[in-house]
Amino acid sequence: MKISNHQKITEFPVLTNLRNSKKKLKNVTGKINLKYDHKNEFIFNDSFEEKKIKYTKNYNNEQSLSSIFKNHLNEVFKTIKSNFKKKDKIIEIGCGKGSFFKILEKNYKNIRGFDTSYEGKNKKIFKRYICKKDIIDEKLIILRHSLEHIPNPYDFLVFLKSISVGDPYILIEVPDLEWIKKNQTFFDITYEHVNYFTLKTFQNLFSKKLFFKKKVFGRQYLLIIAKLNDLNKNYKKNLKIKNITMEAIFPNLLKNILSYKNIKNNIYVWGAATKGLMFLIHLKKLNPLIFEKVKFAIDVDVKKHNKFLQIVDTKIISPKKLMIILKDNDTIIVSNSNYVNEIKNFVNKNTNSKNINFKCIDEI
Repeated sequence: MKISNHQKITEFPVLTNLRNSKKKLKNVTGKINLKYDHKNEFIFNDSFEEKKIKYTKNYNNEQSLSSIFKNHLNEVFKTIKSNFKKKDKIIEIGCGKGSFFKILEKNYKNIRGFDTSYEGKNKKIFKRYICKKDIIDEKLIILRHSLEHIPNPYDFLVFLKSISVGDPYILIEVPDLEWIKKNQTFFDITYEHVNYFTLKTFQNLFSKKLFFKKKVFGRQYLLIIAKLNDLNKNYKKNLKIKNITMEAIFPNLLKNILSYKNIKNNIYVWGAATKGLMFLIHLKKLNPLIFEKVKFAIDVDVKKHNKFLQIVDTKIISPKKLMIILKDNDTIIVSNSNYVNEIKNFVNKNTNSKNINFKCIDEI
């Protein structure tokens, strides 16, 4: 069973973490044309256009409202705390809304951050991109879920090295391409994620000198620490780059989408972020009859409530509202298996509905 040409998605939202105030708004879209670097086990979108990307305060990729994700952030913090002293200076590039920055501040006072989407009032966070006029004199540079958004990541790391003094460490956390392929999570391929890394990528980037390496957050993410000065000067030599299709990476994509065909009652997708949106885009294209059964997307973030997901126009409501409208034998599709127990516990405690079906899009 193959995806026909008319079923293929040709345009993707460039920023999956923007929500619309009403239905049928026109959003900026872009193409995904994947290339595979066999030498470094690295995939990137060759059709990525940086000029289309604008990270403003409306960009919201906040996950720290979940206790499960808070636990993950605390685990990353413990890794830093066990390897760096209180007096050490830290810089976080791409600190988002500042959730992890707040955790760091409890132990580290010599700290600063950069992010154009930051909305708060912390004067230690600059609401802009880091530039060549900035000097990095910190002992640790943090790039959590930033490098996958930056075209030509090796060149960006070279840039950071060029404005750094001393011998800084760099902590990088990104989605793990090996996990994505193993679990066939096609919805993790997005326009704004221009890069997809494996452990081998980082080993080659840093001349096989990784100070720390671990798969975290249910093995979905890669976490590494290296010395920035160990960047491999020969990384870009003799690259072996070829075209690669979504079907080659995800041979079960259509089968996975069609596996939902037997759902008869209402469907609710819990998780109105990247995974939930991309899943619904594929579902609408490949299984429109089942897509029609999707009534709402659910999210704990109040800033998303009563807004709409791009392209699919699915309205986002609160968990509390879901508990009011949920009926016997309805189905809740969870966008990340890491959260399924947390969601099940909430639903079981707050509804009298019986036989609620739970499915996870990464456990088909």
